[in-house]
Amino acid sequence: MKEKLISVDEIRNIHPIFRGRFGNILIKIAMSLTGLNKVNRIYDTSKQYEGVDFCNHLLKDVGVNIVVENPEVLNQFEGQAFITVSNHAYGHIDGITAIDVVGSIRPDYKMMVNFILGMIDTMSMHFIAVNPYQSGKLASKSSLDGVKQCISHIKGGHPLGFFPAGAVSKTKIRKGKMIVRDREWQPSVIKLIKGSKVPVVPMYFSGENSWFFNILDLIDWRLRSLRLGHEVYNKKGKTIRVVFGEPIMPDEIAKHADLEELGNFLKDKTYALAKDGE
Repeated sequence: MKEKLISVDEIRNIHPIFRGRFGNILIKIAMSLTGLNKVNRIYDTSKQYEGVDFCNHLLKDVGVNIVVENPEVLNQFEGQAFITVSNHAYGHIDGITAIDVVGSIRPDYKMMVNFILGMIDTMSMHFIAVNPYQSGKLASKSSLDGVKQCISHIKGGHPLGFFPAGAVSKTKIRKGKMIVRDREWQPSVIKLIKGSKVPVVPMYFSGENSWFFNILDLIDWRLRSLRLGHEVYNKKGKTIRVVFGEPIMPDEIAKHADLEELGNFLKDKTYALAKDGE
């Protein structure tokens, strides 16, 4: 395990400004502004655990109450591969919760995640991490390696999870109301799901991040990103429903030839698990 999830030295390597005369002062400001100091504290209290145990301890430490509905649908795939698709309501907590819930039933469950969540070494056995912020050859290699790992994992008879949006749910104003919903589910992920030819289980996460986080998204996504660390810490007392839908079998998926149409179909199936007002 690492001493800190994100260390001062790692921040210094991000940009020369953090290594200058006022580097240490700027690092403290950055840690506070982004909430990384809080994220490190949460990591410190749970880092003696690994995998599902780490997720379970972290969620209890944060103070999140998880209510799981219809998890028995996973029992029919004992020893078999399947895929979960989920809305990306929170950015971090939903990934940790997915590992906690599905991993407790299938210890061989993995999720494709971005490199930020992938930095949590105590959960690395459940991650296939890719870096969307790389460019050029590095981005292509990261993506290709991730796809190869996903295909190998599924072919080995293991379950795999995706947040097909690839980013936290977006904020939009419709008819004077603020709506928080995933952006278009990414064709590259939908193509991988379609080619896997295994059952797909929709997994819906209720709720959303704070109103302040969502307002920042209307201004600039980069401002919203700076807030993500705080959004891990402010969930105390919050109840998150995790709802599993009925499996969508490969023959049904094969009927949807167009990737955009299939993506919308899977997305709609997932959001159909929400209660009124969610």
